[in-house]
Amino acid sequence: MKKIAYILLILSLLLVLESFGPKGHRRTVVFSATIHCKGCQEKVMGNIPFEKGVKDVSVDLPQKTIMIVFDEAKTDTLTLAKSIRKLGYGAKVIRYE
Repeated sequence: MKKIAYILLILSLLLVLESFGPKGHRRTVVFSATIHCKGCQEKVMGNIPFEKGVKDVSVDLPQKTIMIVFDEAKTDTLTLAKSIRKLGYGAKVIRYE
């Protein structure tokens, strides 16, 4: 019984330590996109948040921009642009932080 308790304690500690481990750096990219209506906005907001590494998405319809906050250890701007293009919209990086 003590062995099981020790094993569970060690596993718990490993999980806690892993959560404090190195994480990717968050970046923000803004794309100029060929979106033009509320439907475009909803399509982007319904799909892009599920891309690997995406932490936050916002669409500015009047400015025709898509801002994405992402973990650079999991994705990059090229992959995100491809995801936008796959939805049927053009995407060009206008700001990268």
